[in-house]
Amino acid sequence: MFEAENIRDWRNYSVVDPDGHKIGTLEAVYVDTGTDQPSFASIRAGIIGRHRLDFVPLEGALVSPEHVKIAYTRSQVK
Repeated sequence: MFEAENIRDWRNYSVVDPDGHKIGTLEAVYVDTGTDQPSFASIRAGIIGRHRLDFVPLEGALVSPEHVKIAYTRSQVK
């Protein structure tokens, strides 16, 4: 998957779907305490003043210097 050591650096990264469409901004990463691996993320989505938090699994996610690409489409996240 990815290196768990750099999780704090991912905060406020853009989160994109497999096609590269922006879904929102990474708010937090939740780690499985049994394996010490990141398992879920909360994504801040919507417009300023009217946003929501969506939770997505991080299975199959890829992290780059600019964004986190998840394995789910925008419609699946909603």
